[in-house]
Formats: sequence, C-alpha cells, structure tokens
Amino acid sequence: MLAYIDYPGGREIVTNPLELINRYRSFPGALVSTIVMVGGVDVNEDYFKVWASLTGSRRLIEDAYGEVWSYIKGIADDEDLVSLVMRVYEESSELVDLVALSNALKLFLGLNIYDLGLAIIYENPLMALNGVRMELRTGRALLAKRHRVEDIELNTALVLQPETNRQVVDWGNPGVLPASGAIGDESVSDPAFTILTSGIRLISKPTSTKLTLLTQSARTSGCDGQLVILPLTLTGGLISKLQSELMKHGLTVTMQVNLTSALECLTNSPS
Repeated sequence: MLAYIDYPGGREIVTNPLELINRYRSFPGALVSTIVMVGGVDVNEDYFKVWASLTGSRRLIEDAYGEVWSYIKGIADDEDLVSLVMRVYEESSELVDLVALSNALKLFLGLNIYDLGLAIIYENPLMALNGVRMELRTGRALLAKRHRVEDIELNTALVLQPETNRQVVDWGNPGVLPASGAIGDESVSDPAFTILTSGIRLISKPTSTKLTLLTQSARTSGCDGQLVILPLTLTGGLISKLQSELMKHGLTVTMQVNLTSALECLTNSPS
C-alpha cells in the first residue's frame, strides 16, 4: 500500500494500512485528504466507521461496504461499481461522500472512480468564495447537481471519460477533481482538469513500470514513461521518499516534467 495524506500540518506518505486507519481515527478529516496511490489491502471496517462520522450517510456507506465485499467475492463487477457511484452521487448532498467512496474503492479494491471510466468535477471552492460561479458544461456529463463542501454548495458533474489510449495517472486527486477557471486575472487551475478537458483519460493505476512525474518545479522537457500527476503539496523530500517507495512496487521514476512539457508529450502520443 502507498498513500499520501495531504492534511495541513500533517502531510506524510503512509505505507502501512493499519497506520493509515489509525491516522483516520485520530484525525477523521484526513480520510478525505488522502490520495491512495497503491491499494488493494484487506477491508477494514473502521474506515467506514470514520466515513460515517464525517457525513452520517449510513445507508449509502453500508451499501458501499456491501458492494466492496461483493466485488471481492466475485459477485459484483465494474458495472455494479458504476451503479454504486451513480447512486451515491444522486442521493448524497455531501462531496465528502464521493471522495470517501472513491478512496474506499482504491484502498480495498485497487481502483477508483477514474478506473471505472468516470470522473467527478466540482466548482473550485476558492472561486466560489470569491463570488465567481461556473456551470460545468460538458457534453459527456451523465449527471449534474450541487454538493456541499462545509458551508458552500458547489456545482458538480459526474462525467464519462473519453475512450482513448492516451492515459495519465492522476495522483493529485482521488477521482474527484476541481474545475479550472480564473478570479480576475489570476488563474485557478488543476493540471488534471486541463488534461481531462484535452481529451485525455485519467486513471489511478499505472499501466507502465516507467513513470514521468508531473510537478510544478520541473524544468526538463520530453517524457520517458507514463505521466503521473502529483499533489501540488508533495515536494522536496516527500518526492524522494515517494520514488523510493514506488521502487518497492516495481515502479521506476525516470524524470520530472511540468504541465507544458507534459501536454506536448501527450499531443505527440498516439490516440
């Protein structure tokens, strides 16, 4: 297992499932501030208990718990998981439920919403707080509604991802990502949104053992391996630790590039 907790004051890479659950018990908010990079661990009921403490959506959480076990036993398949995602999307008013669901799928089944061919897009909260609202217009939207994040109701869309061989691993978001926009002259953007709206598919599981990390600070050009988006807060020593842990999973980081170079690589790759 490999996960990154992007929790203010406690950002860290965690490799032990029990240690991860203990973090959630101590700080429940860390559950929805986690990016699970490598999952597929034994189901832990305490994950779902912590999730329930965050939103109280007990019936949906029980459905998710049951579906995870059904998938493990071979009774449910990917289509059943898609139906689960759509049901939680429609019936919950909390964006936290969608993040927690995607993280549960990744942690216990090794896949998240992206790997089902879906993505959930939401208005950037920073823009909403500054009075800049946006409709999420996309021809591939399956469902659209508003979900609450703390005291803000944000427009969201459950979208069908493009069918293409051009795929980028997004370890910056858990299958639920903010839309990009602007506040006045200042851009508020997420590289995963830029890549998705360029007709490229986002996934959570690398399909290559060679990885090129997409980071803000990179100055190199060209790509040698599958592109991987990292959280903006994962920098310096944490990147070094991540590279070391990835090697234990048979994954090698060949280089780092910025978004401009990444888009050039993707433009030149076969579709």
